[in-house]
Amino acid sequence: RTHVLTMATVSITNFVTCRAPVAGSKAARASNGAAVRAPAAVASPNGVSLGGVRQGSLAGRVGARAAASARSARRVALAAAAAETKEAAPTAEVEEPALESDAGVDYTTLRDLLKAGEWEEADNEHRRLMCVLAGEDAEDRGWVYFTEVKQFPVKDLKTIDNLWTFYSDGKFGFSVQRKIWIGKKRQWAKFFKEIDWVQGENNAYRKWPEEFIWKKEAKKGHMPLTNALRGTQLLNALLEHPAFAPPAKPKNAADQAAEAMEQMGDNLKKAMGGGMPGLKGLKKPSWMK
Repeated sequence: RTHVLTMATVSITNFVTCRAPVAGSKAARASNGAAVRAPAAVASPNGVSLGGVRQGSLAGRVGARAAASARSARRVALAAAAAETKEAAPTAEVEEPALESDAGVDYTTLRDLLKAGEWEEADNEHRRLMCVLAGEDAEDRGWVYFTEVKQFPVKDLKTIDNLWTFYSDGKFGFSVQRKIWIGKKRQWAKFFKEIDWVQGENNAYRKWPEEFIWKKEAKKGHMPLTNALRGTQLLNALLEHPAFAPPAKPKNAADQAAEAMEQMGDNLKKAMGGGMPGLKGLKKPSWMK
């Protein structure tokens, strides 16, 4: 009996340890629970519990979500701090253009009119200043020859242009008009239409001054107004002035020689009193039939 009991005990012990019981006593079920849970305490070579792989995976996902939430919270905090810093930082004031002149011209009135938004009066003052820069003859006649534009100092034209662009927030000025003109391939008809100097299906010139738009809401480049009704030479000279146009490329030897020959021809014509007289009105000699 003793031998038989011993063998039975061994069989039961092996049965509980190696296989899960289908049915049995409470002790067997308790022993089975211990046996099943036992492997969870065994560590793998990587330091992860062999029986807790699923638990470790879940814990990893929870940790990743927590890290992502932390990063998101940090980004929000940094954005809020940046916004507070931007609001707290004082706004830098943009300095008004300097009233510089190489011709001794006072641009105070033009500045004040532009600053006050008196666009039509500013345009009239601008036109007067053009005559002042051209000289006394232009002041007496009240308008400027295109040939007189060459003598305009670069600094003065830049001062006038800077005033226009500054107080119009970049909408008006010679430099603005030049960019539009270049963008239209220097085609005057397209340029005038773009800056709204013409109207209607026939692109008729607006009547000055009543039909021009003396508001900041006018098309970009609408001001300053330069009289182009009698041709575009004056406006061309202004837009191609060194104050706005890039420096000209140096001429090569062939161009310089051609200019020298042309100048020599002009000088010869002047020396001969305008060139050789024509034959019109001359009578044939008596010996000619």
